Amino acid sequence: MESVIALRGLSLAFARDGTVTEVLQGVDLDVRRGELLAIVGPSGVGKSTLLRVVADLAPPSAGTVTVAGAGAGRRAVALVFQDARLMPWRRVIDNVAFGLEHRDVPRRDRRPRAAAALAVVGLADLARRWPHQLSGGQRQRVALARALAVDPAVLLMDEPFSALDAITRESLQDELIRIRAATGKTILFVTHDIDEATYLADRVVVLAGSPGRIAAIHTIDAPRPRRRSDPGLQGLALAVRADLEADVAGGAGI
Repeated sequence: MESVIALRGLSLAFARDGTVTEVLQGVDLDVRRGELLAIVGPSGVGKSTLLRVVADLAPPSAGTVTVAGAGAGRRAVALVFQDARLMPWRRVIDNVAFGLEHRDVPRRDRRPRAAAALAVVGLADLARRWPHQLSGGQRQRVALARALAVDPAVLLMDEPFSALDAITRESLQDELIRIRAATGKTILFVTHDIDEATYLADRVVVLAGSPGRIAAIHTIDAPRPRRRSDPGLQGLALAVRADLEADVAGGAGI
């Protein structure tokens, strides 16, 4: 299967006060077209940093990052953060259209594309609302619509549901599954929640150590649609947890 993202020998280090700290070291990874690949690991292992490198927001110290579909000087990705980061002075539809303003999309096409993205996430009827009128889950769906509006080759998601209550989080997990099926998007999803990773993903990458390295890759072959209570899925989650705990010295920080 074709790779949309290819990481080869990826390392990242930064210097502060004369001390060099390695965050990532020797990461080799392919993300296949149309797959949802989840990355799990303890806090501080470099999961979010890896997404920032893929998004071209942080330069690697060594190695290469290749993203298919990149245009002139721009990687064909969109990043969804834990915080929706909506602009309070813009209505919902104009928040969604924001990314299009920097992608050479004609003004006349921006709102129609934003409206189509809102329809994909089920919020077409909230286009004229202000961000403060939305629930936490709705704000995250607007952030997802904003990312989808630019039609990226890869959707990067950095713990997008972790700040939500359990019921809303599960609802948005199911919404993401539906959107992925409808759009065929390739998704690279960072989470600290092993159960979330195995429920959503086709493969789960365990990132562990200091500096962060790939400790294991698990194929999640549970059939879809999935049930959270499925013993097979729970067994896969236990296998991921065992690999993570074995690599982080007692499981601290999971």
